[in-house]
Amino acid sequence: MKFLFITATMIISTVLFNGCSMHQNNTSIKNISSIEFSPITISTNETEKKTMRVSKKLSVKYTDGTIKNYKLSYKNFLKMGDKIGLNTIGLMTDKNGNSLKNLDGSEDISIAPDGNSLINVAKQSYLITHMEESPGSIYKTEVTVANGRLEAINTASIDFSAMNGTIVNCASTKTTYGSHLSGEEDYAFNSIYADKNSPFFIDCALDGSGSDTQGVLNEFCYSIDQMSKYLGKRDLDKNNGYNGSEFMLYNYGYTIEVQPQADGSTKSARHYVTGKYTPELALMMPNQKTIYMTDDGIAKGLWKFVSDDKIKEFQAEWSGTLYSAKVDQVSAVNGGSFKLRWIKLGHASDSEVKKMIDAKMKLTDIFSITKPDDKGNCTTGFRKIYEDDKMECLNLKKGRKKEAAFLESRKYAAYKGATTEFIKEEGLTYNVDNNKLYVAMSTIEKSMEDNYKGLEPRNDIKLEKNSCGAVYELTLDTDYSATKMEAIVIGRALNATDMYADEWYCSPEKIANPDNLLYIGHNTLLISEDTTKHVNNMTWAYNTKTKKMTRIASLPIGAEVAGVDKGIVDNKAFLFLNIQHPFKDNPEAQDNSKPNSKLIEDATDEQLKAIVGYIDGIPAEVLQ
Repeated sequence: MKFLFITATMIISTVLFNGCSMHQNNTSIKNISSIEFSPITISTNETEKKTMRVSKKLSVKYTDGTIKNYKLSYKNFLKMGDKIGLNTIGLMTDKNGNSLKNLDGSEDISIAPDGNSLINVAKQSYLITHMEESPGSIYKTEVTVANGRLEAINTASIDFSAMNGTIVNCASTKTTYGSHLSGEEDYAFNSIYADKNSPFFIDCALDGSGSDTQGVLNEFCYSIDQMSKYLGKRDLDKNNGYNGSEFMLYNYGYTIEVQPQADGSTKSARHYVTGKYTPELALMMPNQKTIYMTDDGIAKGLWKFVSDDKIKEFQAEWSGTLYSAKVDQVSAVNGGSFKLRWIKLGHASDSEVKKMIDAKMKLTDIFSITKPDDKGNCTTGFRKIYEDDKMECLNLKKGRKKEAAFLESRKYAAYKGATTEFIKEEGLTYNVDNNKLYVAMSTIEKSMEDNYKGLEPRNDIKLEKNSCGAVYELTLDTDYSATKMEAIVIGRALNATDMYADEWYCSPEKIANPDNLLYIGHNTLLISEDTTKHVNNMTWAYNTKTKKMTRIASLPIGAEVAGVDKGIVDNKAFLFLNIQHPFKDNPEAQDNSKPNSKLIEDATDEQLKAIVGYIDGIPAEVLQ
């Protein structure tokens, strides 16, 4: 995912930053032998580059040998800025529900709708949709089916004021009991920038400009200012980790859970026990105890939480054990393969961790920190770690293991020997048909290369650079613990003399920077892109049995595929694909030129509006 770090007059920075649902067997599904989408071509002219295009046909083969063909089309459902009922979808608000303003005085309308979950409660149906912004926002839209189409009845932003707001709500999944899990992908809030005793400290102006005291724009100060704007408070103490009366840095960067209720209300909770890092999303396994989380960015970890008890319904309080993955590389060929084991970080409940946060702790209450010297060495008593693309020397303070495990999860994981060399970990989805987990690694470079910068303390991952990325398959045991990890779909960068190199960086016949993943059953894994290395971001249907790849969607230029989810309302199936920030990302050719810049520059205000939409025409029995 990308977190769009934007002011009203300019993009300050674009920072490299999915959904799934459980497949349920029933008689009609068992009668389906296979499904196949008709392929679409790559865009060859300006009209196709600017247009949302999807497969025109789905062929369903049944076990009795019959084949039925279903006509498909893409339907725009929600356009950001539309009035739905009493409210405006995508409007960013403060903790009191008042609209936030851009610097020019206009209302702040999101262009970044991300995670979707279609949830049925009693006789109502709701679509939960993220806004991948700072501050964060999650909208709940009541929906119904009329005249064969999905229609929105009303929408409203979910109230997170009791938990002091949320931030950068990125991808999402649905739990086995019908709630929605969101990842708070807060790239900015690494505590090394907030603690005055840290060598990485950033001195922010705190004037709403997103700048430091030298007038330099940066993401940390911008995010601090945005959350201050949401809270209506600027009483932050730079001498105490930027903690304030309501703002605490350690309060953000976890898993958020929401669940619509039959009476129209919404339950919500922040689950601190899944750990603090840069969570893309969390995914609950069928045992209702094991939950996996990905970590977006450079030099990141892979996470597993195991609940003490089965989670069978919405619970504001979770308790259990947090683990981080340690990989042992088996092969470096075609994206690599690894053995996996899990390092225990700690056990806690949500309320225990919340008490630590309320104590307004800062980094140096947990670790002493310095930088490595010019030779890359740490002072005696300190351990060198690599996380969030920084080399740090840490010394854990006595009696602070639990605080380290849950407030500084990635630092503590690296400190204990776990692997923090993954890069751009994105989507997660589960294949119930063969007990496999799939993880999108948007790119393979930097921290996943062999001894990146010559400074990696562990160098667990030693792969050749592939900036087009890969999707990995994880083998699970009977307890849903991952034991192996192997690349199954990889992209390929073009050479200067290759066909398409004049407009494309990665081959358009293969994936580029995979992001959202969704297993929809029938050996079909959907892989969606967030890339500037294809002219258009695309969604692919990958057959996990035959290994066949079919291109099934091509988005308008500059748009990321987001919010991939499936659901059924009134026995009608919907496969959601959001058009996030259209006409924003400028795609690169093989030589890093941008031959389609004019399409980006000439985009109209209407073309720039993000859309929540769906592929229509899929029979319900395919997606149940």
